Amino acid sequence: MATNAKALADKIMAQLQAGDLARAVKGAKTAHKKFPKEPYFANLTGMALAQSGNEREAALFFNKALRMAPKDQNYQNNLVQALVMSDQHEKAQALIGKLLAKRADPSELYYQLAMSQMRSGNGDAALEALSRALEANPSHAKAHNLRGVIYSETGRDADAVAAYEASLAIAPDNPETLANLSLPLSRLNREEEGLAALERALQINPSHLVSLQRYASQLNELGRREQAKAVLHTLLADYPAQGDAIHQLAQIQTAEENAALLPLAEKALAKMPNNAPERIPLNFALSVIHWQAGDIPAAAWALKAANGQYVRQHPFDMARETQEMADILALFPQDTAPVIAKPADGPTPVFVIGQPRSGTTLTEQILTSHPKVAGFGELATAGRLVEAVLQGGQGFDPDGFAADYRQSLPDLPETASAFVDKMPANYRYVGFLASALPQARFVWLQRDPRDVALSMWRAYFPRPAMGYTFDLEAMAQVANMHQQYLQHWQALFPDRILTIRYEDIVADIDAASRQLANFCGVDWVKDMAHPERNTSAVRTASVGQVREGVHRRSIGGWKRLKDPLQPFMGRLDNGLWPELDS
Repeated sequence: MATNAKALADKIMAQLQAGDLARAVKGAKTAHKKFPKEPYFANLTGMALAQSGNEREAALFFNKALRMAPKDQNYQNNLVQALVMSDQHEKAQALIGKLLAKRADPSELYYQLAMSQMRSGNGDAALEALSRALEANPSHAKAHNLRGVIYSETGRDADAVAAYEASLAIAPDNPETLANLSLPLSRLNREEEGLAALERALQINPSHLVSLQRYASQLNELGRREQAKAVLHTLLADYPAQGDAIHQLAQIQTAEENAALLPLAEKALAKMPNNAPERIPLNFALSVIHWQAGDIPAAAWALKAANGQYVRQHPFDMARETQEMADILALFPQDTAPVIAKPADGPTPVFVIGQPRSGTTLTEQILTSHPKVAGFGELATAGRLVEAVLQGGQGFDPDGFAADYRQSLPDLPETASAFVDKMPANYRYVGFLASALPQARFVWLQRDPRDVALSMWRAYFPRPAMGYTFDLEAMAQVANMHQQYLQHWQALFPDRILTIRYEDIVADIDAASRQLANFCGVDWVKDMAHPERNTSAVRTASVGQVREGVHRRSIGGWKRLKDPLQPFMGRLDNGLWPELDS
């Protein structure tokens, strides 16, 4: 490469490393025009675009680089990765198929295939691809790490820990793997080990973005808010435009502190390309700041921008949601008594269920304030097992389901007489859980759906299963389906389900906590009326609220955004929500 071309390339790389993405993209495109026959600049342009979140356009430039240097494996890998990350999975998998036969070591291609399958929602195929990657190269640390990610996302936390440890045995100084390891350790109630993994990651690389973010999150989950703030300020000193960190910080700061954060958030947003994914958390952060300041129109504008961009880039598959409900309810017809598994000894399972943001975290904190009730947070186990039933076509075996569920549980304290699985979405799976675990109890939270909608509209849940929370009409359809599930399960298991309104809990915490204790078969203790004193980790978006103590400030909050919420309210089925005002 000529001297002037190398100097230009070094300048662009420096901009990328400094996070100056807009200038890097502009400079790389200019360099590509100046040196159109140099594949390096086509590849560099793709890299700049990919880091800016424009993976689709990046793929075009990687393809140009590859046409000039078709045997360059780095360019091949970059193109495959860009196709995967822009969810062009058919193209990605076709290209992988062509390249596999030409690779002496196909492990990286199988790894990218696994990424594609995982992003397509096919976890089993992803695990199969990872097995092939590791057969080809047992020392492929990233493949072990991705296996851990898949296990973690499907509730197999013990398996995730083993996979991450296998990755670390190969690459012990990888901070990303250490940061990933911290999450399943935390969910297995091994919080101190999780913190230790993060602290080790930060010793290796004090500026490692993912480790800093996860460290701040875990500190906040444990109630160490001031420490979490300090970590986030450290992160933003190195990454001033990092949208997720700005959003995370905005959620835990006071209004006065957020007034000082506002210029940084606005500057970061101004520098972001229009379609950059980072704009989504930045706009959510601005909505928090404006809401605290009482500027509701500005907050509403930021929320519309954030949610609208997410929906455009990740449309929710409502047809799949509807089909899943039909498949599940067909397995449990109301005119047929369900087959019940044999009872098993052990603590009573308590499932706290309902729509997200309906009070499930508060209810879990009430219950786990009892010294004999263990809390496991939001376990993904039931969803994983139900998916296997629906996809397997082999019918539902309650005894096998029960054995698999119990085997996946974290270790229980010897003193526990009950445990709480607080996955809100388990309301879909009551038939499976009630049949497999005959001693289980279900606490079903009900809350004004308009307040639930506002809370979800203001929250940021960047997971495929939660994609409906960014789309007001989809949110209403899912809310209606929630009520249909409730009516169906109440008809089948009337004595196993306690429906309790969030509004009643916050109006009289003493009476509500006594009702919960009685239903779950434990003696009431005073601490249950003071969930804010509970020191157990809170790993949900409600972590800030439950630490504040019980209050009624959010009741009727939907009225502040009545007009923006009209698409939601217009889709609610009045027959399913008869208690709502006209």
